[in-house]
Formats: sequence, structure tokens, C-alpha cells
Amino acid sequence: MAQGGRQLYQAIERWEDKALISPELATRLRDEVDESAEVGTTRLTQYIVAATGAVVLLIAAGVFLDWAWPRMDEGSRTGFLFVVGLGVHLWGARLEVVRRWIPAALLMQTAGLGVLMAALIYSDHAWVDMSTGGVVAGVASLLVPLVLAPRSFRANAVMPAVHLCFALGFLAVALDRATPLTGDQIVWVVDGVLAVAAMIMVAVLRGDPDGARHPWALNAFVAAVYAGAVLVVVTVTGPMDLESKVAYPLDAWWAMMVALTLWGIHRSPRGLRKGWFEDHLAYSVLLWIPLAFMTTLEALDWSMIWAMVFVSGMGVVGFAYALRYRMARMVITCAITFIVGVWAWAADRGGALGGVAGLALAAAMLFWLSGKVGSWAPRNPAA
Repeated sequence: MAQGGRQLYQAIERWEDKALISPELATRLRDEVDESAEVGTTRLTQYIVAATGAVVLLIAAGVFLDWAWPRMDEGSRTGFLFVVGLGVHLWGARLEVVRRWIPAALLMQTAGLGVLMAALIYSDHAWVDMSTGGVVAGVASLLVPLVLAPRSFRANAVMPAVHLCFALGFLAVALDRATPLTGDQIVWVVDGVLAVAAMIMVAVLRGDPDGARHPWALNAFVAAVYAGAVLVVVTVTGPMDLESKVAYPLDAWWAMMVALTLWGIHRSPRGLRKGWFEDHLAYSVLLWIPLAFMTTLEALDWSMIWAMVFVSGMGVVGFAYALRYRMARMVITCAITFIVGVWAWAADRGGALGGVAGLALAAAMLFWLSGKVGSWAPRNPAA
């Protein structure tokens, strides 16, 4: 049973011991916890089996292509990939109607979009850019998201986010195949489209604070935020030619993402507050580790002591926040962040006494923190 289920069992036992609930109600609650845990386990198993099936399907496709690929010309290969991708996507959409096939359906639709994009990218081998075939491939790249995405907005809250990310890729392929735009110009166009899409989703969320009419909007907005991180890297290293300074805009993106997550936890309308916001914030702390090292050691060219300050300092700040709002997962990720910063600095010191002292101080702080976490639960006199 998952940690959440064990905590519920413990809570039910406390309520029963304190006579807050009757034994009959406690039994019914335990049955409900068991049923919920079984449903969660079943769904997780479905996703694992579906993902395994997707891998096996890819292996089978690879074996088939190894045999058939040399026997086809470039145009036939493009058409073959396109038909396979479209077929897999539509098959997944059909399976979604059978509710117990949801995990497989979503993964198949996503895989199908990936194969479609691969086909349109590969079309460059068959027809050069701006040729008749190239323009047809470019138009097809625009039509794929326009034709396939609308259904997903009515079907579920997951695929619209997937379609948004793929739509940016399809747009880039279309501009590359059917227009005279350069690679840098295409990047700027895609940046602008993502910015407009994000603003539209913000407007949708503001107009539907309960998430009742547009349940897909929040997931799509989160996907847009992460797509923004990819485009930040592409834009800074491409059109802006500032590869050595890529850490700065990534830091700004990370700060924006964390600010949005904090707003979602504390200030957003109740209809938009999701339980996974806290987990998202916790994992964002882990994401800070490589960003902080990149910023201090590469972009700023500072010493390891400053890297430790940036990394472990975030762990300390996160500790304070997690203790205030009692977020257990946040405590774990902040502990990892704190330890990584201190360990990196101690390793850089090469075993010097200063490093030993720093590690000892870190250990003392963690022991003190364990006592603070222990104060979350009421003291047990018998312990």
C-alpha cells in the first residue's frame, strides 16, 4: 500500500481509539481505503503494461523497417511513416472510448503524433524545401494539429496539453518545408505563437476559475510553461547566439515557474487548486540543483563555495517553507538539495578540514531539522 494509504489507516485508528468514530464506521472507512488503493494500483499497472506494449510495438516496427526500409524509396518511406503514425493515433483515440483502455489510448495517441512528426521531418529526404512535395509536407504539418487536436478538447484533460507541445513542433516543420524563413526566424515565430497560446490559456483560466467548462486548460498551460523552457534554450543558443549565458534566462524561467506554482498553492481559485501542485514545487527544488551549478560555475565563473551557497541555500529556504506548511515531500527534496550542495563543496575541498567541518555542521542542522519535523505529530507519552 502507498504511503498515503498507510497514513489514512493510521488516522482511522486514531479516530477509533479516541472514540471520534464508531467501529462500524472505521471498518467502512478501511474498506474504502482498500478500494481506493486497489483502483490506484490497477491504473498504475495499466500504464506500466501499456508503456511496455508501446516499447514492444516500437521494437516490432524497428524489425519490420529493417526489412522493408531498403526496399522503399524516400517518398514511400515518408508515406509509410505518415500512415503508420496516423493509424496508431486514430487507434488510440478509438480505444479511449473503451474507458478501461485509457492509459494505452493516451500513450498510443502520443506515439502516433511522434511518428507523424518524424514522417514530416523525414520528408526532407524525398522533396527539397519549397518544392511541390515540400509545400505539401508543410501544409500537412499544419493540418495534423488542426484536424486531430479539436477532438481531444472534448475527450479528456491530458491530450490537449500533448497536442499543444506537438503543435509547436508541427508548426516549425511547416515553416521549414513550405516557407523561405531561416531557422532563426522560425524560432522567433514559434516563440511568438507559444506566447499567444499561453495568454489565451490564461484568459480561459480566468474566465473559468472552477475548471468546470475547460478542464483541459490548466494542464495545457503547464505544458506551455515547460515548452517555454525548451524554447528559451533554443532561442538563446540559436538566434541570440548567447550559449554561454543560457543559464540566466533559464533561471528567470525557473523563478517564473516557481512563482506560478506558489500562486497555485496559496492564491488560486479553489477550482484550480490541485494536489499535485505541492509535488510540482518539491521537484522544482531538485531542478534548481543543475541550474544553480550552471549559473555559478559556468555563467558567472565563481568558485564552488558560491555554488554551495546557491544550491544548499535553496535547500534551507525550502526547509523553512516546508516546515511552515508541513509538506513532507518538499522536506525530502530540500534535504537532497542541501546535501548535494554541501557534498559538492566538500569534494572540491579535497578532504580538507574545512570540508569536514562543513559536513559536520550540515549533519548537525539535519539532526535539528529531524526534531522540528517530529513536532508535526502529537507526542506519544508511551514512546
